[in-house]
Amino acid sequence: MAKMFPLTRTCLRAALAWLLLLLNFAAAASDTQHMVPLSLQERVQQAEMVIEGEVVRQESFWDARQENIYTSNIIKVYKSFKGEVQAELIEVITEGGAVGLKKHVFSTALKLKTGQQGLFFLKRQQMLQRTPGNLPLSTRAYASEQGFVRYDVENRSASGVFENYSSVQELYKAVSEKTGQQFRTISENQKLKATSVQNGQKQEQATAAPVITGFSPTVASAGTGTVLTITGSGFGSSRGNGAVEFPNADDGGQTYVKPLPSEYISWSNTRITMYIPSVMQDEGTAGSGRIRVTTSDGSSFTSIGRIELEFAYSNIDFNERSFKPILTDQNGAGGYTILYSESMDSRLAAKEGFRRAVNTWVCVSEINWRLGGLTTINTASDDGSSVARFASQSTVGESVLARTISRYEGCANNGTGDTLFWVTEFDMEINSEIDWQYGPGGPGGQQFDFETVMLHELGHAHQLGHVNVPRAVMFYAIEFARLERGLSSPDIRGAQLVMDKSAGENICGVAPMIPNPNGECNLAPEILTLDAAFTPTNAVELNWTSRSEKRVVSYTVQRSPDGMTWEDVGSVAAKGPSDADLLYTFTDPDPLREQSYYRLEVEYGNSESSFSPRVFVVNPADLRVLKLFPNPVAGEDTRVTLRYLVSRSTTMKAQLYNSKGQAVREYAVSFSSGTSAYTISLEGLAAGIYFLRWKEGNRNGTERLLKL
Repeated sequence: MAKMFPLTRTCLRAALAWLLLLLNFAAAASDTQHMVPLSLQERVQQAEMVIEGEVVRQESFWDARQENIYTSNIIKVYKSFKGEVQAELIEVITEGGAVGLKKHVFSTALKLKTGQQGLFFLKRQQMLQRTPGNLPLSTRAYASEQGFVRYDVENRSASGVFENYSSVQELYKAVSEKTGQQFRTISENQKLKATSVQNGQKQEQATAAPVITGFSPTVASAGTGTVLTITGSGFGSSRGNGAVEFPNADDGGQTYVKPLPSEYISWSNTRITMYIPSVMQDEGTAGSGRIRVTTSDGSSFTSIGRIELEFAYSNIDFNERSFKPILTDQNGAGGYTILYSESMDSRLAAKEGFRRAVNTWVCVSEINWRLGGLTTINTASDDGSSVARFASQSTVGESVLARTISRYEGCANNGTGDTLFWVTEFDMEINSEIDWQYGPGGPGGQQFDFETVMLHELGHAHQLGHVNVPRAVMFYAIEFARLERGLSSPDIRGAQLVMDKSAGENICGVAPMIPNPNGECNLAPEILTLDAAFTPTNAVELNWTSRSEKRVVSYTVQRSPDGMTWEDVGSVAAKGPSDADLLYTFTDPDPLREQSYYRLEVEYGNSESSFSPRVFVVNPADLRVLKLFPNPVAGEDTRVTLRYLVSRSTTMKAQLYNSKGQAVREYAVSFSSGTSAYTISLEGLAAGIYFLRWKEGNRNGTERLLKL
């Protein structure tokens, strides 16, 4: 995994970043929990337009169906590298924004601010027909966040999610080499042109360069109200245009980001006090690394020591102030109910991986998330429902693994001037075109671990932001085959702080979240992976890997028809103690028919025990075989159960015929993975022989049914 820490010398930083980028592409690894890196070549090829521009105006708006909030960004075009762009102003639509006291935040969406400059990789957008820009050309960024390379105008450098350029001229050259042509100037970029002259004047005017001699605390958190004190000299008698900058946790510290002006408490020549922020003036999240102080005259100094920000409470930026959102009771049962769309419900292994990730958060913070059933909702929208679904890459975003959409509502207290925001719902969209390992087995080759990414996305739903802390689940980076299914102490402290903030009465009278203590929390830390599958001999073979096996005496294999009631089917002696990963195999020669669950009871020497996550298995021989019972049907109960085992959600069409060949009933029967029974009624039909003709996909048949 690439570790990209900012250095004080720009050229060295750029060289190291390019080296890391090349290594990462060579390894075909992903460097963020959200995205697969795209080369400059691919972005140039896929984009319809590549332009240099500046955000000059923004306006958030609802779509026509009032489902999602978007932001119209009006871009002043300075240069065109690709495409027939002639206009000086074009529109770029980004997902998310605020309308009144309603706010939508998309975890992977490109977020822009007025005054930002950079290089845009754009495609025409056709989803939204009416937008505030009212310009001939309305576009979207290709590859979401990777569709924008942001300029540091003052230093005349540029950086993207995975790349750094020591100068904008270096970026110009790189893009022109890919397009095979020089850029066209649409209008003069006066700010960029004037920067070098202004920097020279500032250096001549500077009386004393700033120096940081210390800061406290050195270990803290972002967005929690923690006060940072920086001591030194040459800061200036007042802040003016000066700033304290933090490494950006959203890109691993490749860039620096500035807090909102409201975060500063005091500024003198020798001492600065401020709140450590999570929401920033130019987007991003404050992360661990070396702090940089820039004075009003443009002089800057980067600290020798590092600040460690162990977790970040995701704050809401509203009217240039930051607010800590809370979790509330939205389902009447103390929290939020997460529903599965058909695309999620059809993937039982994905549902199990998602359930395990939810359970992990519930066990450490008692967050009140409950898993509901199937919903017909198949879009992410502001509809009062929290839905997990798979979506196409064109919806989620090119190169994006998954994203969380948090939706907020706020109220203002006119008496105190305070504003409270709370989470009304959240939706999760997962890229259906990714090669996922759903677990509990581990990922291999070019797979991404589903549970690892879901744990991260659920962290965003828990209102936690990115951190520059390797091995933390909210760390911005992940690789192919990376498995990180546990939570670190900082992750847990952050989650518990959000829960504490969400407890009790609030100024808006919104029902607070009620903690949920009912997670499956007695999980064995030694179990790294667990797989189970039917063999050609109709047995079930279990394979598992243990790690750091110190006190384990034995493993008892347990089996269940429903995931709730369990029976022992065998035992395996532990191979440890060992620091190495240990491999185990167990065969159940007489498994349950059709489908079942397995888990391990991990037994320790002190008579204590814990459990592995459960794993679901289906006998392939029983898939898509229709069974009817009871048959014959007699007495007052005229119901008949259709049992049809499937691995993905499907719909069966069936017609019931009498002995004369006349159709008397028609059915459209939906089956989903894990739930394979459907009941029909023969009430009102005369006694006799009936025939049920059915078709599902490429399967069909006719079943004889007798009513007495």
